[in-house]
Amino acid sequence: MKQLQICIFIIIINLFAAQSFAQQDSINVKIDSVVSEKIDSLKPKNRSGNLFIGVDLFNPVMSVLSDKQGGQAMISYRITGKWNAVAEVGYEKNIYDELDWNIDVNGLYFKLGFNWFISQDYQDPSNGFYTGARVAYAMYEQKINQYPIRLSGNQVDDYGSLPAENVSAYWVEIVGGGRIQLFSNFYADVSIRPEIYIGSKKQEGIDPLLIPGYGKDIGPINFSVFWGLTYKLF
Repeated sequence: MKQLQICIFIIIINLFAAQSFAQQDSINVKIDSVVSEKIDSLKPKNRSGNLFIGVDLFNPVMSVLSDKQGGQAMISYRITGKWNAVAEVGYEKNIYDELDWNIDVNGLYFKLGFNWFISQDYQDPSNGFYTGARVAYAMYEQKINQYPIRLSGNQVDDYGSLPAENVSAYWVEIVGGGRIQLFSNFYADVSIRPEIYIGSKKQEGIDPLLIPGYGKDIGPINFSVFWGLTYKLF
């Protein structure tokens, strides 16, 4: 009888010990889970840059090969998610010397619009491809050194000239491009932009043949390229 009581006592002790160990393991698992979550919350996370500033490198390169002189700077701010507000400002000095015309222009142009990222890199959302639009306005000085006067037919009968005058023009741009990290906080930003001419303040009723920021041979559609180096401030 004593042996049976001793066996029952030992079994009860083992049951209590097993339950105690099970409770201890559960507590340890919960503690490990909380600690792991806390460590993960403290780890730095990659996030999309909020503010970028940059300069266009295409225009300085083109100035070596043509009469076009000037430059362009931009600033981009992430509003939310994939939407970025963009502002650009540039200066251009250029000459139009074609088809019996000789025109000097120099002045500023401004562009305001947005970029919307179609796709973004998982690890760094600042990388990706985007589309967007710009509304552009140029205010500049134009001097027509020579323009053809045709009294009959297409033959030039004489030439005229007009003094320097302040004029303006405006257009819209459809933007398609991409941004990719080069190193540290520096990114390459390249876009192609079909431009749609809207209108202008004309000099003596003469349609502009050269607009800073838009281009030469003004037609309903033109194209420009932004090939820039941008820096992520934060």
